Amino acid sequence: MPKKSVISLCVSALLAACAVTPPPPSPTATAAAVTPSPSAPRLVSPTPAGSLTTNLRVWLPPQYAPDDSAAGGKVLAEQIARFEQTHPGQAVEIRIKSASGPGGLLESLATAYNAAPAVLPDVVALDRNDLVAAASAGLVIPLDNLLPPDVLADYYPFAQTMSRHKDAIVGLPFAADARVLAYKTDLYASPPQTWAEITTGTLIIPAGEAAGLTLLNEYLAMGGPLADPSGKTVLDAELLTEALAAFQTVHTSGWLPLSTLAYSDTLSTWQVFRERRATLAVTNAQSFLSEPDRVAGAAAALLPTGPGLPFALADGWCWALVNTAAPQHQVAVELLTWLTDPVQLSAWTRAAHVLPTRSAALEGWGTDRLAPFASDVLSHAHLQPSTEVLAAAGPPLQRALDDVLNGRATPFAAAAAASQSVASP
Repeated sequence: MPKKSVISLCVSALLAACAVTPPPPSPTATAAAVTPSPSAPRLVSPTPAGSLTTNLRVWLPPQYAPDDSAAGGKVLAEQIARFEQTHPGQAVEIRIKSASGPGGLLESLATAYNAAPAVLPDVVALDRNDLVAAASAGLVIPLDNLLPPDVLADYYPFAQTMSRHKDAIVGLPFAADARVLAYKTDLYASPPQTWAEITTGTLIIPAGEAAGLTLLNEYLAMGGPLADPSGKTVLDAELLTEALAAFQTVHTSGWLPLSTLAYSDTLSTWQVFRERRATLAVTNAQSFLSEPDRVAGAAAALLPTGPGLPFALADGWCWALVNTAAPQHQVAVELLTWLTDPVQLSAWTRAAHVLPTRSAALEGWGTDRLAPFASDVLSHAHLQPSTEVLAAAGPPLQRALDDVLNGRATPFAAAAAASQSVASP
């Protein structure tokens, strides 16, 4: 998932400052054991090592830990245990690290390459932006020559984009999330497809979000560009005016209160909805999938758009193969393909309350009542812009929305100012 622009810049500086020197292959050497300390991330062992002789190290963020602390944790632990059973002589060693920031997955990966290569993982879970940073620094390796040519065939288009860096497959997507609308079915028998169809109730959006993703969703659904031919970030003032006007209309009609500017992320807007302080809320799919029955008569759908075109901004996480000694690569790839196999991925995504990244995995949800919702979102999902783009365009978008809702500027004036701000940072 925009919240990490500052962190990403720090990590980028770290990666640029350090020359990545992969550890030399050591087929017969035994890697040093990782001994957790009271201040170190905890070590999770899905199954006892017993007679197993070789550890396959995997780094994960806390939300995907294979234990009772995470949704779907038991399912993942069982899947890892079955992998060990079918691969005698291999033990999967899980180490939990922060998703981002100091001591997080990417920073730890970069540091270990130069300071402690013996503790490097074989497999790591990274979000899209960290995956690109890791691939750029040579911390993870391309998978094209290690996987079947059609490995991504049934992955959703946004997930295929998420898996690549410079035309190479550098990760296998396993979890996704997207921006959606939660609403009350007693007020709306069917979800509003345009903002003009919101004619009652209270709508809350994360209008205080620095990345401006809700407004950006509208702008991109209308075909708004984010880059000029040279690759420089841009905002089209005319289309942005139309996007801002849509939110202005909902506000002046009385359905979108100024209090919406107090919410800076989709978790807080979900909290408002689940506490029944709003009848519609722009939130994230994972929140709804986690608590679909929290609010009686609640449902979720794609966000409305001015032209009524289906569009969803999505993001997610990928498995990646760390650039360590080649002898471990084959079994590490087998673990990646095992965990992303449609049968495994279907069971885990449903238990973890996340969107699957491939259609064959969603088919495994069967008659689950949430499957049609997930299918609609995934079929119209587009990969969220990079942290760098959001850092440039997000704040101007957020200011523009704030100014329009507060009546300090017309949509035309606010859009012109945002466009100019991005063009001349």
